[in-house]
Amino acid sequence: MISWESSTFIARPAGEVFAYVADVRNDPNWHLDVKSATVIRGNGQLGEGTVFDVKARVSGTEQIITWEPPHEVVLKFGDTEKMTSIDTRTVTPVEGGVTFTRHVDLEASGFMGWMTKMMINSVTKRNDRFVANLKEALEAS
Repeated sequence: MISWESSTFIARPAGEVFAYVADVRNDPNWHLDVKSATVIRGNGQLGEGTVFDVKARVSGTEQIITWEPPHEVVLKFGDTEKMTSIDTRTVTPVEGGVTFTRHVDLEASGFMGWMTKMMINSVTKRNDRFVANLKEALEAS
C-alpha cells in the first residue's frame, strides 16, 4: 500500500467546504483526473452508502463509506483485485476558515501496483495541485 496527503487553508466556512468536497459530482471542478461523476445509488441525499459512477483517468465507482458532516467524508474507489483506494477528506475549522486535508491510501497489485510505486513522487505532486485547485475554486466563489 502507498499513501499520500496534502493540506491547505481555505477561507470558507466548514459546512460549505464539507458540502462541496463530500459531493464527488464537484470533483471535475478541482480534481484534474475526474471528467464527470453521477450518483448511481443513494436515497436522494448524500450520505454513507451513496455510490458515484466516476469517469476519470481511471474510471469506476466510488462509495461514501464514512459520513461525518461537517468534518470528514471517506470514499472508497474500486473494489477489484487490481486497485482499491480510500480517499479521506477532512475539514478542520481554524480561525478565518478551515484546513482541508486529502489523504489517499492506494492498494494496487500486479503491474498497476508496480507503476504506482514508481510514480509516488508524481502522484503526490498531483494531489498537491488538486488541493490547490480546490482552494482556488472555493475562494473564487
